[in-house]
Formats: sequence, structure tokens, C-alpha cells
Amino acid sequence: MKKIILLFCFLYSTTTIFAQENTEKFSLCENLKTYPYYHPDITYKGDFWVIKEHFKNNYPIDNFKKMSNNSGIITIQFKINCKGKTGDFKVRQCDLNYKKTILNESISNYFLNKTKALKDWIPAKDEDGNTVNSHKFFSFKLNKGRLVEILPK
Repeated sequence: MKKIILLFCFLYSTTTIFAQENTEKFSLCENLKTYPYYHPDITYKGDFWVIKEHFKNNYPIDNFKKMSNNSGIITIQFKINCKGKTGDFKVRQCDLNYKKTILNESISNYFLNKTKALKDWIPAKDEDGNTVNSHKFFSFKLNKGRLVEILPK
């Protein structure tokens, strides 16, 4: 009986952790290189200010302050294809000392879902003016449930 309970707990926890990863069908544009997040420049309609407001609007700080394990850095990594569509989301978490940890699932799900909701990406272009696939990330620094910083700026 104990083995069954342990097996159930293991399956539930791994399913929950990996459920935050990519669940939608996504594909990069074929035969195109995938560039890093820093070059060429990936832009968003309305620029970083719109993105910052997107995450801060309706941010449930009162709920997040009450939760345990609500300080750290949540990084959402993803790709943007040559059509401006996003996918291949990955969630990474660490404490404020950069040691790997798992923050409260409600908090990480908030940032993952808000990142997935960003739909106005302007695809990056290479040196020849051709659209390309790109990597992108956002890191959210939290202190006791309060959103302190969003990177990169």
C-alpha cells in the first residue's frame, strides 16, 4: 500500500512540474537558423513598457504575499518563430541566492500564462533583412510575493 501511495505522489508531482512546460503545438520555421535572445533584436508591439504593464496589471500581490515559498527568480524561456508565434516554453526557478528551487506553483503559473498571452511579437530579422526564429526569456524577481524586477529590460 505504501508503494502505491509513493508511486501516486511521484507521478502527481512530476506531472505537475512538467505541466508548466510546453503544451501547445508549435514549430519553428523550417530551414531557418534560430538566433539567441540578444541578436538580432526581437521587438514587441508597444515595446517593453507594454510588456511590463502586461505583467503588473492585475498582479495578485495580496494572494502571493500569503503563500509560502514566494521569494526567488522565475525565468520563462521560449522561442519566437519567423511568423511571430511563440512556443517551447520552459520554466526555471531559483531562490534569491541563485540556488535551484521550486516556488509556489500559483506564482510560476501566473508568469507562464501571462507570457503565453503575449501575442504581438515582431519577428527578428537577420543582417539581410530576412525574418528568423529567435530565443527569448523573461526573468521575474520576487521578494515575499512582491514583483521587484522584470528582466531583460
